[in-house]
Amino acid sequence: MKNYFWVVFSIVWAGLIVYLSFFSPTGVDSKPWFENQDKFGHFLFYAVQSMALIKTFSQEIVIQKSIRRGALGAFFFGALIEFSQYFFTTDRDGNFMDALANGLGILLMVILIKAYPKFFYFDPMT
Repeated sequence: MKNYFWVVFSIVWAGLIVYLSFFSPTGVDSKPWFENQDKFGHFLFYAVQSMALIKTFSQEIVIQKSIRRGALGAFFFGALIEFSQYFFTTDRDGNFMDALANGLGILLMVILIKAYPKFFYFDPMT
């Protein structure tokens, strides 16, 4: 019996990304801890999102080419968030550098999963 942990984790993580993308929980005037903190956050959050989607597609919703589809799903989700920030918010801005950081995080996770499938408990045949 499947427990659908990765499905639930993917949905919750996507919800967290949406929340942090459209609302400013730390306040508008807060200073970052280090330079480029925002880009590092994009990189990290989308690396985790792509891993969760890849695990979902490979273990719980068995789909062929799960690495490609999980990575593309995370990328298009990130692009949708950036476009939405650009068009629908006044205090947030979607920009190319954020989308690039998203894509680099996704790419890193794909490379890590392909290089170390046993570390991620990933069956390379799927």
